[in-house]
Amino acid sequence: MPRSYKVNKKLERISNVSVLDIELITGKLTVWRKKNELERVVDVLTTFFIAKGAHIKDVYGRIVPLPKIKPGSRVTVDYVKEKDGRFIASNIVVIVKSHGRR
Repeated sequence: MPRSYKVNKKLERISNVSVLDIELITGKLTVWRKKNELERVVDVLTTFFIAKGAHIKDVYGRIVPLPKIKPGSRVTVDYVKEKDGRFIASNIVVIVKSHGRR
């Protein structure tokens, strides 16, 4: 399960990215986005480790349990980068994918 994490580093944000995968047992969230680099568009995958006690809410401020996050959902993630290169998520805002849309 994710460890506790005290935020004392520079908080960064990645906005409106698509959830590719969520691993509940290890507390990992992988997101996907497109990024423009040198006149071309590349796919970028980023994996976040979700800190114990991280705030996970929807756009209306309601608490969202981690298992409710599904691939295809859009999220904004506040995170810090550890010295070892890992990204630790402390806040996640979720737009839960509607099952009625395809």
